[in-house]
Amino acid sequence: MLSSKQRFLVKLFDFILDRFGRLSWQKQDRISGILYRILYKTWGYRQELVRKHLVSAFPDKPHTWIAQTERDFYQLFADWMVELCFMHAQGWEAVRERFEIKNLHLFHEAHQRGQSVIVAMGHQFNWEWGGWIVRKDTLAPILCVYLPLSSPAADTFFLKLRGRYGSEMLPLGKMGARLARMRSTTHTLILMADQSPSDLQRAYWLPFFHRDTAWHGGLERSARLGGYRVLFVEIVQRARHRYEAYPELITDDPRSLPEGEITRRYVAALESSIQKQPHNWLWTHNRWKHQRS
Repeated sequence: MLSSKQRFLVKLFDFILDRFGRLSWQKQDRISGILYRILYKTWGYRQELVRKHLVSAFPDKPHTWIAQTERDFYQLFADWMVELCFMHAQGWEAVRERFEIKNLHLFHEAHQRGQSVIVAMGHQFNWEWGGWIVRKDTLAPILCVYLPLSSPAADTFFLKLRGRYGSEMLPLGKMGARLARMRSTTHTLILMADQSPSDLQRAYWLPFFHRDTAWHGGLERSARLGGYRVLFVEIVQRARHRYEAYPELITDDPRSLPEGEITRRYVAALESSIQKQPHNWLWTHNRWKHQRS
């Protein structure tokens, strides 16, 4: 249960995002510009980490390219913040005009034959908008696995926002039990599969941008147990505040693949996508904090 202070913070988040989200895009872009300057130039939020990641991921790129990609990332990060305000204040219909999912038949044909779908995504902007659109553009129930935030107020706010149109939010630790109860119900499971794993003993280690990287085993295990159709969904920024998502089939028969192959295909697809739009991934996340023993 939230404390009185935490309940106040949730109401404050609601108030601020609602007011900002009702401004014109011109005004919201001005706010985004201010946020960019604070995050990048004044605060330098995780700037050393972002630069370290970019240099390691793209060792052949010149300093000017690294610097420009860094700036583009922080601007997109600031845009994501105002896009959250827009999402909160305006609702699904307004977001739908700016986010389109292609190849929806990959969901429909699986659901029509009673096969559930796993959506394996990375933190490509704007993944928050994508969660809403897939809920409204497909018919099966949506289960979203998430890592609870350290702030109870922020966690409550995001749970309410993400679940507004009926998506069920599953804390990572309760994922297995809930999926076991859903086996007889056709559904879509959304995994942000680029999260760092906490259980390194069960992690898969695969190269990702030239570094041995630990990957959560939940994608692999869930796909095999449930016989899911597995889709990688790439999000592409088409213009400022405009995105398209491209589902791509990883497998229809996960049990037929060698152990670790689903994860390997996901990692390869994610890296290829980031290569095309390097600024469009959450470089502030310390993806390489674990070392293989």
